[in-house]
Amino acid sequence: MKIYSIKMAFVFVAIVGSTYMGSMFSNLKLGNSIYFAAFFQLCVFLLLNYYVTVGHKKSGNSQIRRIMIASMLRMFVILIFLIITMLNQPKANIPWTIAYGLYFLLFLIFDISKNHTNLRPDLKAPDENGNN
Repeated sequence: MKIYSIKMAFVFVAIVGSTYMGSMFSNLKLGNSIYFAAFFQLCVFLLLNYYVTVGHKKSGNSQIRRIMIASMLRMFVILIFLIITMLNQPKANIPWTIAYGLYFLLFLIFDISKNHTNLRPDLKAPDENGNN
């Protein structure tokens, strides 16, 4: 959990830094709310990762159930935040929505790669000949 948090914080810093540099060198202004949105996504991913890892000591079926519940919660919470932002901020335009979606995809790619390696820990690695 600690290594995951550090890696997610690094991804967050990279996202925020690239957004700041992009808005500084272009005419596209996304506003300060995009930084809050990135921080919100970081918090959602960290909390749901904590939810998944707390149940790690249980059976394999329980672990997969927790991963699926966390995936659904993640999608709904991120979409609800996007909808609320779009309704409350008329200035939240298409570039803001695209940036928000890209942030979600970047966090999700990182999270899926972590879950992919931990999804089947009981599966044996194939030997050099390709036989199990």
